[in-house]
Amino acid sequence: MKKNIIYRLLLFILLTGLLVSCLDDFDELRENPNEPTSVPPSLIFTQLTPTPISSFRDDYQRMQYHLWIATDNTNPPNFNSRFEGSFDGYANLRNINKMMEEAEKSGTPEYNILGKFYGAMNYIEMTRRMGDVPLSEAMMGVDNPQPKYDSQKSVYIKCLDWLDEANNELGSFISANPAYTIEGDIYFNGNLRQWQKVINAYTLRILVSLSKRASDTSLDVQGRFSRILSNPSKYPLMTSIADNAQLEYSGEDGFKQTYQPEQAVYRDAVVYASTYIDLLKVKEDPRLMIVADPTRDALEAGSDEATVRANFDSYAGADVSITGAENSSKKLDGDYSFPNEEKYWNFVGQPGVWISYWEQEFCIAEAAHRGWISNDAATHYNNAISASMEWYGVDEANITDYITNKQPYITGSAGLQRLLEQKYIAFAENSDQESFFTTRRTGVPTYIFSSENGIDPNLGEKYPVRWVYPQSEEDNNNANYRAALTAQFGAEVDDTRQVIWLLKD
Repeated sequence: MKKNIIYRLLLFILLTGLLVSCLDDFDELRENPNEPTSVPPSLIFTQLTPTPISSFRDDYQRMQYHLWIATDNTNPPNFNSRFEGSFDGYANLRNINKMMEEAEKSGTPEYNILGKFYGAMNYIEMTRRMGDVPLSEAMMGVDNPQPKYDSQKSVYIKCLDWLDEANNELGSFISANPAYTIEGDIYFNGNLRQWQKVINAYTLRILVSLSKRASDTSLDVQGRFSRILSNPSKYPLMTSIADNAQLEYSGEDGFKQTYQPEQAVYRDAVVYASTYIDLLKVKEDPRLMIVADPTRDALEAGSDEATVRANFDSYAGADVSITGAENSSKKLDGDYSFPNEEKYWNFVGQPGVWISYWEQEFCIAEAAHRGWISNDAATHYNNAISASMEWYGVDEANITDYITNKQPYITGSAGLQRLLEQKYIAFAENSDQESFFTTRRTGVPTYIFSSENGIDPNLGEKYPVRWVYPQSEEDNNNANYRAALTAQFGAEVDDTRQVIWLLKD
């Protein structure tokens, strides 16, 4: 009897071992050797790093820098279109979490730190477009497929804290590893100190964007700004255009700008808009002659091309508010200025800028002008304009004349208007949509539009101020979506005219 029991027990152990062995073999067979189960965090970092929008893309038409007037398309721009929001930021956040997970595995904490920066940036990019977004209950997957929305204020506070932590942690890492370079860096060849500067420049961008909430003590906009400016060793900032996060273009695949000889239709269709060109003309700004060509009418009427090019009246931009047919006719008649052919119509053009030194300096100048910090507003205003002009290749004598005599810093409301107009000029065809967000917040410059653009000023309708939530929220997260609308706007209304917390007076 005992022998039978022992025999059966041994047989059971043997069969169990064989079964486990088979299962192990089966698991190995299920793994595809061509699909790695682990990815270096550097590859994910490269994929997550924002790439800039190159010059003369449609995005810059929204900010009224240029206009698209193709001969076979006489429709004026519709400024009400393309304001459908997206929660693509959550897909980025999943990849950020994966990058941070791989960083833990590989012992590369720098990616974990930069993941905190990218996480804050993705939440901010969603909330400043749409308003309240899920954060505290987000990224829980099947455990909570219907997350509640967090207030925009709480999202900003959390993200500002993350940005501060990212700066502090990256600073400590650099101090302990001064010669260390990061892999997968498309901007700075692995220089982590440059990334610390970007984090702080981005933080100043976000703090300035909160100007309407500057008196909110829980946000501490002014205190946060002051702490960054008063401690440069802890919070390093950009010191010149050499610190710009920008990409150089060429004729190689993947590095071609939009406006280049392989896209012939652009040469005929893209003209400058009067919103931008008129500002340059009235201020007698030397950047005008660098970025634009005179109108064909002016060139044909003049006897000396150099004299024509030096005359501010030789340049004209298209009126975005008139009909497409009118603009098409005026373009064909030679009434409008095109982008400077020598500068732009090639594979190099101008670099694509993500975050710049001039933006940082304009942010500091605005904060000083508003009295948030004790720094000299005029110094940073001059730094910003000088940097932009240097980037365009304006000679030093013209720069000095411009900031000393033509457009010097002035105080008061007129000074703020001038500062913001200069920021708009410096943002031309670069820095993605920062120009739009600044104009949305400040009303500078005054955009022009009419019913031709899908907007009727006579009915009190204005330029869109927010993106609507994606349709998937109404379909899949209806109760929380509708609760968020009511909490923000007092009604279950989701359109581009609703004023989000960020913009309320």
